Amino acid sequence: MADSERIRRQVYDLRVEDLERYPLWEFALDEEDEEGQDECTLRPSLDGDVPDFSPGTHILVCDVSFANGTTAVGFIYSGEQGDYGTTWPTIATSSGHVSLWLGHTRQIENRSQELLAKGFKMLGKDSVTTFPVHFRTRVKINGDIMEFVISSFLATSADNNLVAVQ
Repeated sequence: MADSERIRRQVYDLRVEDLERYPLWEFALDEEDEEGQDECTLRPSLDGDVPDFSPGTHILVCDVSFANGTTAVGFIYSGEQGDYGTTWPTIATSSGHVSLWLGHTRQIENRSQELLAKGFKMLGKDSVTTFPVHFRTRVKINGDIMEFVISSFLATSADNNLVAVQ
């Protein structure tokens, strides 16, 4: 990537076009002191894959497929297979991001239902046409392409167990 092509994005501002153009992004932590940049600033990575186990240092673009056969682009944070609190599976749409990981938000009364309704609206789908959702990274992490299937929005219960949110 040429110096004239200095692309920086906030993680929450990644667009579908950005994800289609670059399959791997890294946090620009060495540039946090530059104006307009902080711990959420990303740049396209020059690496061909995530070089080693490095939780949360990269964003990996994913091909996403839904229960009804339609597809989208999404991303995960670098992390281990099955650790949704670290990888934070997210689908990119033209109107923003839909995170399938709700974290501890389930414990906030009515908040998870609002997030589900907003997510389905942004996807233009309902539960039946959405789930299960299949994610497949476009680059390798920890030496392999990561693939996984999510059967619902996910959250952490009060006793720290993984739960489906419906």
